[in-house]
Amino acid sequence: MPEHVLVVGGGLDFPAVMRGLAEGITTTLMCRLESVATAHEPAGHRRVLGMRADAGTEEWVAAAADAHRAEPFTRIGCFGEHDQDRAAAIAAALGLPGHSPETVRLVHHKPSMRERLRTAGVDPTPAAVVRDERELRAFVAEHGYPCIAKPADGVGSVGIRRIESAADLGPALATAGERGPWASGEVLVERFHRGPQFSVEAFSEDGRHRVVCLTRKFSDPETFVEVGHVLPAEVPAATREAIAAHVEAVLDAVGITFGPSCTEVVWTDEGPRTIETHVRMSGARIPQLVRSALGVDLAGLTARQIAGERGLLARIDEELAAAAARPARHDAIWLAVVRGGGVLESVSGLEEVRALEYVEEAEVQVAPGSRLEPLASAFSRIGHVRAHGPDAATAVERAQRALDRIGFHARLDVRPVRDAV
Repeated sequence: MPEHVLVVGGGLDFPAVMRGLAEGITTTLMCRLESVATAHEPAGHRRVLGMRADAGTEEWVAAAADAHRAEPFTRIGCFGEHDQDRAAAIAAALGLPGHSPETVRLVHHKPSMRERLRTAGVDPTPAAVVRDERELRAFVAEHGYPCIAKPADGVGSVGIRRIESAADLGPALATAGERGPWASGEVLVERFHRGPQFSVEAFSEDGRHRVVCLTRKFSDPETFVEVGHVLPAEVPAATREAIAAHVEAVLDAVGITFGPSCTEVVWTDEGPRTIETHVRMSGARIPQLVRSALGVDLAGLTARQIAGERGLLARIDEELAAAAARPARHDAIWLAVVRGGGVLESVSGLEEVRALEYVEEAEVQVAPGSRLEPLASAFSRIGHVRAHGPDAATAVERAQRALDRIGFHARLDVRPVRDAV
């Protein structure tokens, strides 16, 4: 039976890639109405199902079931974080292979993930949901400073606050508890782990996992927004093995059995501790870094697996072995952020940076006239440079130096003081 893949969410260019893998593969796109206009090659799908933003999961399942009766789906794919819960519900209702609703719930709801990892004996990080400052004080009294307050179901590093003293309790609770498009207002507080941070890129098939790469992460010390990455991370073999074993245990604990995953880990004095995990590829162009440095195409593997291909872990092993036989190469990305508000007027130096022999990519995501906001989340980043080098330090230094050569010329927000005395 030819593969007919239901793609939930925007899908980017994954549907077109899947259709090009083999004769007869077809796709149907199911997404929010506001995403239809930006869908890649919508005419290439068998049909496009647009859903209202306020449509409940049951309505998504019913619409998918109607389309399934007309032309059965054989597989389902969801390539971003949003609407993964709906994709899981549809897969369960239609009997399609996919992440279970429970796995998606654990991954998206940080308190539930913390509880699962604790009860599974994987990660003992103290954590609790707090409803008010009294409960937050009680947590601090038991576990001490510093700690982290964050939205229980947030994304993009929005609303994360470090708590160093009693003076931080109220502001942290207010910031982490702010409701938004992807945040319910529930607040999680947990121990703050000291140590270098890593993103662990992995791929799973039939419940078996392959850690592809450790990526060293660099985050802003105030907002915890990631501002740079380099891979492969240069760590002792014992450290890499311990982190890989920890991540495989995390994936097992939350029920991830297939596809790409990225798990954020801190290497502490007590060993690896998980920040969070995701059933998707990393953001911030990390898959592109992996492909450039190691030759492993995580996006291509994801498309192939959703389209029904098997034996992908063996393929990864071959590609990693080939990379190990080549001269060492490390790839880094550094991201442009601003500290103050203003309006971008022009950008200079971009083409000169793109011409540098060690630069893989240089992009600016904002156009002249755009308002620039102070760094508050991953959505505040305005550009990036990807560069390579023979070692991690050189790759990072080249990316940073190249980014410094791009000029962002802005009109600052300056307001006169009118009530001076």
